[in-house]
Amino acid sequence: MQQHVHAELIGGPEDGRSFIIPAPETDLPIGQFTFPSPRDDEAPCARYDRQDRRADGVWRYQYAGEQAMFH
Repeated sequence: MQQHVHAELIGGPEDGRSFIIPAPETDLPIGQFTFPSPRDDEAPCARYDRQDRRADGVWRYQYAGEQAMFH
């Protein structure tokens, strides 16, 4: 059985973005998100790492910098 949890992004270009993500039976959502750059060139992606869980159950992901995209 798969559950869903709420997630919120903190810092960086996606700051304040929130959404619902699947969480496996361990109740831990994925440990990292990477979002493509809004620019059309081969700019780096924004990376967010799972940080902690708020008292209301929302998982927070902290901006962890940029990482290069590889094609």
